Amino acid sequence: MQPNSYGAPYPPYATQFTGAPPVAGGLGYSPPYRPTPHGCDGGVPPPGGCFYGAAADAAPGPPPGYYGSGGAGGPMRQPHEGAPPPYGGEGGHAEGGKGGEAKGKGGKAGGKGKGGKGGRGGGAGRWGGGRMGKFERAKNDYAQHFVDTGLRPANFIRDSDVAERFEEYPKLKELIEHKDALIAERATPLTGKRVDLKTFDLTTLGTKFDVILIDPPWEEYRRRRVACGGDDAADMEVWTPQEIMNLRIDAISDTPSFCFLWSGSGVSLQWGRACLRKWGFRRCEDISWIKSNRETGRNHHWLPDSVLTVTTEHCLVGIKGTVRRNYDGHIINANVDTDVMLSEEPPYGSCEKPTELYSIIEHFANGRRRLELFGEDNNMRRGWLTLGSELTSNNHDPNTWRAHFEGQHESYNFEGELPTLIPNHLLGTTPIIEALRPKSPTQLREEAERRQKLERERLEAADREAIALEVAAAREMGIELAPREPCPELPVTPLPTVFVEQHPFNMT
Repeated sequence: MQPNSYGAPYPPYATQFTGAPPVAGGLGYSPPYRPTPHGCDGGVPPPGGCFYGAAADAAPGPPPGYYGSGGAGGPMRQPHEGAPPPYGGEGGHAEGGKGGEAKGKGGKAGGKGKGGKGGRGGGAGRWGGGRMGKFERAKNDYAQHFVDTGLRPANFIRDSDVAERFEEYPKLKELIEHKDALIAERATPLTGKRVDLKTFDLTTLGTKFDVILIDPPWEEYRRRRVACGGDDAADMEVWTPQEIMNLRIDAISDTPSFCFLWSGSGVSLQWGRACLRKWGFRRCEDISWIKSNRETGRNHHWLPDSVLTVTTEHCLVGIKGTVRRNYDGHIINANVDTDVMLSEEPPYGSCEKPTELYSIIEHFANGRRRLELFGEDNNMRRGWLTLGSELTSNNHDPNTWRAHFEGQHESYNFEGELPTLIPNHLLGTTPIIEALRPKSPTQLREEAERRQKLERERLEAADREAIALEVAAAREMGIELAPREPCPELPVTPLPTVFVEQHPFNMT
């Protein structure tokens, strides 16, 4: 391909030209359009839609300004209806009936096309034509836009803001609101401890933990700061993979429990998996953090050994023990969130992570004993014990911390039923949360059976009351009725035959 006036190659259908393309109608086209954030600022294909020669009855080209519309602030790849081949000229109008043949009168790219219900005939161009041709509708060309501007495709993802993500899903939004209210009600006070994790004995914290979040200082973070030109990179604390593995996570994690380990995006991912195995966890999920650059438009986080522009980081999720989704709803609430986070990239060289991860963890894991290692002041959060060498808070007392989780807690699962007693280190639930949260097919069936049972008991009670009133009225009239049982065939709601797995966006 040869470059155009913008330094980008001509489209494939312009490779026959050398030098500047002609502008005469029917013999070429005006300079190719160029994608911009708001559409295209170049030329348009010529009238007639024919590259080699315009047919007498060829369809007219697009009106002026047709190629100038953008899509939600994104770069546009325009449709090629009426554009020159090889994207498929129309080849004239097809007047045939259902399945009848119609010959197009175009140039070399004309040819035969099948008339579909009196529609247009398709040109036999390089990519086909008619209504099923390639690039039939306008598309956002985010990859080319990134090459041109440096703005990442992630910048154009809709509903990426956590506050507005569930506006079109009222049931899920209501679930999140009730879940967050319960988490805030049961959260422990802000608690932190300033320690040197290389020498501190984690078993002296007072309890085992249901959730452990770790963001170790990988070598990758230091190299990233160096690549960004950070002056303090030499003073940055770095742990070797062996030192991270030596943390006694296995000794402070309960069974079952979950470990969330930030592992960067390079070789640290392999070491992260090795750490989980060393601590007795098996990897069950991988939460991806996609970084946008809407504010800066820069991409300076290039590592020396990276062949691609790194725009993601990964948090590996490990599980210790066995948790059954069908029966352990008091331990986990699955499918409330997705495994992708999207937020603006932090300042160059910063190791700060998105706060959305805390919400994902709290919505998923119902254990209240939560620990974060390598935390800083910005990581302090109610409901968590934060440990780190740079904390200014140091208010942790093992006995006080242990007292938050002693005894039992009443959890109300269903309306009208007695509460269930659960260990106090578990969050518990409410009837409205149980009614709204996504469930597995087994849980849906059990819930439907429970509702059917309650409905049957209610109908039986009403039938018994009617029988008692009937017997009492007959006795007043001197009539003794023979005792009878409630009707065995009560009109209860039948169970569905199929239960479908629920996820956040298919809940009805």
